Amino acid sequence: MTSTLAQMFDPGALTIVLSGTLLATAARCGWQDLKHAAIAVAQLRRGSFDEDGNRAALAHTVHEIEANGTLGADAPLPPDPSLAKVVNAYLRHSSVEAMQNARRAERTAREMERGAAARTFEYAGELAPVFGLVGTLFAMTQLAPTENDMVQATMSSIATAVLSTLYGVLIAHMLCFPIARAIERHGEREEAARERLIEWLNAHLREFGRSRVQPIKGAA
Repeated sequence: MTSTLAQMFDPGALTIVLSGTLLATAARCGWQDLKHAAIAVAQLRRGSFDEDGNRAALAHTVHEIEANGTLGADAPLPPDPSLAKVVNAYLRHSSVEAMQNARRAERTAREMERGAAARTFEYAGELAPVFGLVGTLFAMTQLAPTENDMVQATMSSIATAVLSTLYGVLIAHMLCFPIARAIERHGEREEAARERLIEWLNAHLREFGRSRVQPIKGAA
């Protein structure tokens, strides 16, 4: 088994496919989208969204607001950067509407970045088989007769040609396309969890707003 796997490893063919795919993807998408793709992969490795930790931070924030008011609240922001911006918008403007505007802006930005990351891997999946073919064509050019060990050179070129095509297909369908789908699924799960927390926060803040208005009406 080990010897078979070793025979299937051709560093030259792999270099052609990987480097060609990377450069062509960068040319098509741009380095900014490659950056988004790298960040998305890092987030996949980081694990799932910490809903409980963010909920605890939001609960602390709500408690501070109810106890000391918006301007006097001194609570740590949630660990999630997007949630932190949403909460900060409310604390700065004392407005649920401002919080909702920040919520929509952050959600749109996340969707754009997630779309760019998934699209980058989809492009890479389309280009990998192309550069597998490039590696195959390059290997075929090495089939010219030579004086020294022509049979060995011919067999080596044929092996590189076959492996280049194989690498292109495997990289596309076992790496690029699955990562693109994983980015989308991971983002959708995080988005759902984040929306649940914002809805929870929104309900408490609106209740806090109504509780402040009622005593004022009573005094009037």
